[in-house]
Amino acid sequence: MFDEMLPFLTALIIGLLIGIERERSKGQNDINPILGARTFPLLALLGALSAFLNDQILVIIIGIFINIIILASHIHWDHKKTSWYVSSTTAVAAMLTFVLGFLANSHGQIALMLAVILFGFLLLKSRLHTFARTEITKQEMTAALTFLVSAFVILPLLPRDFIDPWQLIHPTRIWVLFVIIAGVEFSSYIALRTFGARWGVLTTGLLGGFASATATTLSLAQLSKQKTQKILLISSGIILAEVSSLLIQIIVLSIIAPNVSIQLFLFLAVPALVGTVCAVTILFTRTDKNLSPEFSLQIKNPISLKSTAIFASLISIGLILIALATRWFGDLGVYITSAIGGAVSLRVVTFPVSELASSGEILISVAALSILLAMAINMLVKLGIIYKVGGLHLFISCTVFFFIMLASGIFVYFLNPWLFF
Repeated sequence: MFDEMLPFLTALIIGLLIGIERERSKGQNDINPILGARTFPLLALLGALSAFLNDQILVIIIGIFINIIILASHIHWDHKKTSWYVSSTTAVAAMLTFVLGFLANSHGQIALMLAVILFGFLLLKSRLHTFARTEITKQEMTAALTFLVSAFVILPLLPRDFIDPWQLIHPTRIWVLFVIIAGVEFSSYIALRTFGARWGVLTTGLLGGFASATATTLSLAQLSKQKTQKILLISSGIILAEVSSLLIQIIVLSIIAPNVSIQLFLFLAVPALVGTVCAVTILFTRTDKNLSPEFSLQIKNPISLKSTAIFASLISIGLILIALATRWFGDLGVYITSAIGGAVSLRVVTFPVSELASSGEILISVAALSILLAMAINMLVKLGIIYKVGGLHLFISCTVFFFIMLASGIFVYFLNPWLFF
């Protein structure tokens, strides 16, 4: 008996969930819709009953009847504009509630999942309106389009094999890497721009590091000139930006070279963990708990046609140069090109060396040391920016943090040789 009643109970829960939300929203509009906390459960139960009866003609008749009633009850006359209009949100929600009740008869779990999603959209309606109309710019919409085209149009059309005689360039893998990193960067950029510095320096540093670790470092270094009494706090924000950069490299490893990612994972994860511990330690040992000094984090939109082309070019060039240096000069060539690449971007090194380690062209120990070398050079470049923009005190503070993080990676290298030899 319970199994037979379960679809109706599921439909009732769906109807109550949507109906209560619609009832709550009545007071927020000039129009007082007819459908509410009582009608929506009835619609869902009617959908479940229609599916239970399993009569196609009856279902069609009920469906048409329900839709006519819903539309008729939500057509209103606008006295100001002297025209008719339909209060569409509640009307569409009611139609979906009937369909979800019908679906509950055969796929109750899916129906509940969809109901929760619908409930979320309805609950965030005003927030979504505000975001779409005032909080996202035309340039960001263009960036979103660029990302979607890259992920769902260009990626499926790319060759799924190497396109060069040296077996170096694999367009699909390079583009997958771009799509994932661009998605992380753009999401962090939108969150950071929307909420700004109200989350505090530490969270801003972490999110900003996902969008652009270098730009975040530069902005926080500029802030230290105005907030000289918060040097340690700003240093921890810079460290968390570096942690975000390392987390992105871990994503690169897990996708591009899953067969060697476990061996190389520790050389990025341990410094990231150590940096996080340092930042949290500062947070709990500070006497001043104000984490939100006013500042503007200057980070540009990370996705554009130009940045896409630059990213693909840098990754391809880095892969070719490191591979050729390996074949011509052996391990020394890998280290030299990794050091040069690290001055530009850590990911320019992480992708090629993990790819070469995965294919067996270089030892995992060589790949690990190349990543650590690139990390060290990249940190030195950032320390140069910090010294020039933020001054000596911030430079000394960040140097200590960077050294601790890098030392932890080197410690892992020498402590666990059996992982990669």
